[in-house]
Amino acid sequence: MTALSYIKTQLPKERRAEEIVFRGYGNVACVEAGGPEPGVGCAGRGVITTFELLEDLGVSSDLFDLTLYDVLGDVVCGGFAVPIRNEYADAVYIVTSGEYLSLYAANNILKGILNFTERGPRIAGIIHNARGDPDEEERVRRFAGAVRLPVVIRVPRSEIFARAERTGCTLIEGHPDSEEAEVFRTLAVHAEDIMGGGALLHHALPLSDEDLEEIVLQRNDSRTIHRFSFCQGEEKDSRKAVSVSVKNKKPLIGCAFAGAVSVTAQVSDAVTIMHCPRSCTLMMYEKLLDTRQHSTTRFGSSYQQGLMERLISTDMRDEDFIFGGEKKLQETLDSVIRDGCKLIFVVTACPPGIIGDDIGKVISTVIQGNPDVRIIPVKVDGNLVGDFVQGVMDGYGAVAGLIDDKTEKTNSPSVNLIAEKWLAENEERSYQAVRDLLGRLGIGVNCRFLINTDSSSLKNFNKAGLVLPADKDDTVESIREMLTSRSSLPFLDLPLPTGFFETKQWLLEVSRVFGMEEKAKEIIAEEEARYQEQIRKLRHDMEGKTILISTYPKSLDWVLDIASDLGMKILKIGLTYSPFSESFRSRYADAFPIVHSYSIEMRSEDISELKPDLVLYTYPTLRRSDEARSAHIPYAPGFGFQVAIERAKKWNLLMKLPVSEGWKKDGEGII
Repeated sequence: MTALSYIKTQLPKERRAEEIVFRGYGNVACVEAGGPEPGVGCAGRGVITTFELLEDLGVSSDLFDLTLYDVLGDVVCGGFAVPIRNEYADAVYIVTSGEYLSLYAANNILKGILNFTERGPRIAGIIHNARGDPDEEERVRRFAGAVRLPVVIRVPRSEIFARAERTGCTLIEGHPDSEEAEVFRTLAVHAEDIMGGGALLHHALPLSDEDLEEIVLQRNDSRTIHRFSFCQGEEKDSRKAVSVSVKNKKPLIGCAFAGAVSVTAQVSDAVTIMHCPRSCTLMMYEKLLDTRQHSTTRFGSSYQQGLMERLISTDMRDEDFIFGGEKKLQETLDSVIRDGCKLIFVVTACPPGIIGDDIGKVISTVIQGNPDVRIIPVKVDGNLVGDFVQGVMDGYGAVAGLIDDKTEKTNSPSVNLIAEKWLAENEERSYQAVRDLLGRLGIGVNCRFLINTDSSSLKNFNKAGLVLPADKDDTVESIREMLTSRSSLPFLDLPLPTGFFETKQWLLEVSRVFGMEEKAKEIIAEEEARYQEQIRKLRHDMEGKTILISTYPKSLDWVLDIASDLGMKILKIGLTYSPFSESFRSRYADAFPIVHSYSIEMRSEDISELKPDLVLYTYPTLRRSDEARSAHIPYAPGFGFQVAIERAKKWNLLMKLPVSEGWKKDGEGII
């Protein structure tokens, strides 16, 4: 039994060393690692797991006079390279024939050893496994000389090896007096000398590919490289949305797997199967539960009951990384279908992408037996395709496939909402405000793309008369472009508004589409009276106060509007990097100093020099040494005429507090 097949069938607490370690000729303890079926799983991970298993079972090199690892020659990944790392092998013999590609692989082994060498020389030498080709000895000699390694032995090509193999014994056991057996005794003596310090070890000095070709093949011609020309036909429009971080090759913020699951989980009558380890499952549960808890405790609104029940994990484990996770995915799909689910999303984390699980094949197999079930793959492969925002876009793209592009709009006025901030704690509260204001005009909400929406609403997306984007950033623009292939509905060119001025403009634009301008003007007049009354109460305390703003490149006009109405002064706007948007749009773009690539250090300097009465920030929070009052700019500030007023009331309370509170300095100077 191989080590990996043993792992597959035995629980950890039931594993015993004697069940995988066998006694061979000459009292040699033998272990075979094994591996997954060809074409599935990850054999490299299997090598790593075998070593971990031996350690767990107490099978260490300390128990033996000599430990010999017979491993693959091509160091194609970290898993196959494990045996040549410092903590396992003291010395490395490189076995090669005289063929060019074999010597090429030997050179790659030297490169691998060089990557892992943290101490002195570790190469014992070259073992020439002869093939009987003309000039092969000379090629091996030239290579060995170039990399400064000795050829320890030459193993001749001989029928005696096949005879020993047929009888199931080692060469020395079956043919102890042969010349070939003597070759291996010479190797054994050399290994003993290394253990005793009598033989030298050598540094890894790999050649460049060009030098290898010149030395081994003795070819140094300057050949002309002809590149293949492809016919340039009509460019394919894949409508693949790309996040800001991916496009600009910035460090990835978050994980595409999490982004995609956050989207597909919003389809209330679908199940999202997360093809992932349990750690990824825990990450998703914690994020969504945290949002639900904050939404309930802070705003009194329940956050999508049943959401967690719609998330199912395949719970991939170490053996699935080795042998492949396709079987586990199929079993999970079958289980979900038996429970009656007809719409399923499959979102992949990193491991399935790395080991090459064929998700499409599994889905096709399941659908053949369940033709009435729809299974939609979202192959984001963890963060292999990009960051959280990229996963969000890919998730939206998958869900958009549920929209029926042949549905016609109805006569009753209704709208679709797109790109609401489902992870914002106050999103449901904001949605209620949107629905209430639209309701005052007699307009309904047809579909929320995408928060807690069923597949029927998605299918009937095109029954609405207008699409309302929740925001206006690069992500929303990508979603809008993505939807054009499924819908010809007009899009309002304004995001869901915050504050009086923005809400006024937004309501007028919406009302024009449906021919309800007069009713909208009546509503605006009512709300303006309330707004101006609140402004009069606050302006006395706030007028003349100064503000420094540190934020993402996003619309802040609601902040600037309320600050202007209160008579406050904006000193500067500093824009930090955002994975959501690159562009800063504002009606006040020329009114204040705007600094891009605004760092924490720059903000601290400005606080010290400008001494603002209030610092408004998105992220990160102020340093302890920053002497200033500060308030957070919410990720999703809310919707409606009076939202900015509510925020200004909090600023007013802050103004009445001391800049530096004594309790923050408790313990200073104490070691």
